[in-house]
Amino acid sequence: MERADVLQPPKNKGHRSVVSIPDAWYPGCRSEELAEGPVARTLLGTPLAIYRDGDGAAGALLDRCPHRNVALSGGAVDERGWLTCPYHGWRFDRTGGCRDVPGLPPPSDTEVQERAVPSHAVHEQDGFVWVWGRPDAPPKGRPVRIPHVDDPSYLVIQREYLFEASLHAALENALDVPHTAFVHRGDFRGGPRQPVTAIRRRIENGIEVEYQGEPPLAGPSHDEEGRPIVQQHWDRFFLPSVAQVEYLTGGERHLVTTFPHAPIDDYRTRGYLVTCWRLPGVEPESVRPALEKYLDDLLAQDVAILARQTENIRRFGGETYRSTDLDLMGPEIWRMLRQAERGLDPSAADIACTVELTV
Repeated sequence: MERADVLQPPKNKGHRSVVSIPDAWYPGCRSEELAEGPVARTLLGTPLAIYRDGDGAAGALLDRCPHRNVALSGGAVDERGWLTCPYHGWRFDRTGGCRDVPGLPPPSDTEVQERAVPSHAVHEQDGFVWVWGRPDAPPKGRPVRIPHVDDPSYLVIQREYLFEASLHAALENALDVPHTAFVHRGDFRGGPRQPVTAIRRRIENGIEVEYQGEPPLAGPSHDEEGRPIVQQHWDRFFLPSVAQVEYLTGGERHLVTTFPHAPIDDYRTRGYLVTCWRLPGVEPESVRPALEKYLDDLLAQDVAILARQTENIRRFGGETYRSTDLDLMGPEIWRMLRQAERGLDPSAADIACTVELTV
């Protein structure tokens, strides 16, 4: 018997949680990656060549020579600091201007611009080369700071990974508490559920959820005198692509993990993890190997579940969502992304709420 209700596509076929916000900062690459020469990256579907000029300043150009379409990221920086195409040697400065064509006289100002490559503003900060998403446009503001990344009292671990997922899905995953008891069971949460109060509020250019009453995720739950150890927990989203998780336990043990994301295209997102740990009474390097393995295991689990999510979205030809009060971040992140894409105020909605839940 034919099951039309199963075989028909979903009623919302075609809906996709995909946005494009070019007027914003995104992580292009780590600063250290430019030590060996240009690197190729794709941002918002646009291939870029990111490199350092002769003065050590970073630049980002469209990764295509206007002469014969060869990737500039395969070239090198010459003695004058110009990025050189590997095919015919056309040379470009950080603004994209073509400064030299071998075999021709020095170009006029008009020729410099006629042969130019689109360029993107860059800002180097906290170990990253941040790239402005819109080419040939002046940037606004500065990228989100990454706290404690240069603080010698913190153990800092960094990772890079690739999600087969939209930017929205990757951000929601980073800040979604309920999934941890299932995707990360045995590694992160998954024990007896505890009552917690979640308070959601607006912060500058983003959203914050504070969790009150949550027991420590690791280590002792009581001090030497038998008093419960208090853990404070905040999850944050900063438009358009940065997630952040912070834990303060017992007023001393401190963890801040910042996740800058770069949307490669609709369903591929490059993610970075910068996690900073203050562990009083612990030799940081003695625990580094164990923490690195722990983080690698968690990231692999998230990469796998998001790939499965995207695969099923493609299988059905669209998305369907039924959110509850537990979904404190995902729907509001999506609202902000859509408002920003439309040129509207992303912080206009009143999102303040208090939710009682168990985790």
